[in-house]
Amino acid sequence: MIRAIATITVVVLLVGTFLYAQSAPPPVPVCVTDEDRVHIRAQVLAAVDDAFKDNVRHLFAGWLKDPHQQPERASAGLQSSIVAYQRARADALKWTPANC
Repeated sequence: MIRAIATITVVVLLVGTFLYAQSAPPPVPVCVTDEDRVHIRAQVLAAVDDAFKDNVRHLFAGWLKDPHQQPERASAGLQSSIVAYQRARADALKWTPANC
């Protein structure tokens, strides 16, 4: 009985490992053309700007709905949002993939 359970466990692990190895994600492109790099960077920066604006709207809406401990809560959230915005923009501007 124990031997059968051990055998089944080993088979399940082997099949699971095989299936996991087969479902590897597709490879990331190694290089990007100059045109694509400019376009991708512009899209990322636009998305970061949009996300920041949406977050500020959300913070302000929360302030209007729940005045408890405001404006301190909104200010703390805004400070965190600004730091994240600055980091995301800096990362997008530093992104330099290999040129094709």
